[in-house]
Amino acid sequence: MDEDKEELYFNFRYAQRLCQRTARFYRRIQTSLVFMSLLAGSSAVAALAAQLPAQSAWLLATFAVFGCIQLAVRPADRIAANEADMRKYSALLAKLNLLDAPALQQLLDEARQSDTIEVEHLRPVAYNDVVLEIDEPDALIPLTPMQKLMGALA
Repeated sequence: MDEDKEELYFNFRYAQRLCQRTARFYRRIQTSLVFMSLLAGSSAVAALAAQLPAQSAWLLATFAVFGCIQLAVRPADRIAANEADMRKYSALLAKLNLLDAPALQQLLDEARQSDTIEVEHLRPVAYNDVVLEIDEPDALIPLTPMQKLMGALA
């Protein structure tokens, strides 16, 4: 494989890995939000049943906040979009040996135009994943604590 195709392979794998990490991140956020909403809602009902109006008001507010966050973030939509992007890059990766480098670069540029919004802190994490995948540990990017946390979530 020539250098151009190796670089394109890296770019395809990087884009694919970023989509995988982002989808996994939103899946975990969605699970956490649903869990917290259900916990707060059931606690509010229990507090109401026990005649504790102050505690039930706080728990109902917590329930409302987690519900609003879930509606605003819409993790399920973002998961679906990232999984569609993953399939798009997998299809491009399959064409790596069939097309020449300029045609592949054009396909990559076209694919990037319709990408979903990425989580910026996951970019270095996905980059490091691919660097380790191709066995180039010298090219690892040092991660900030926030990036390490995001990487652990994704």
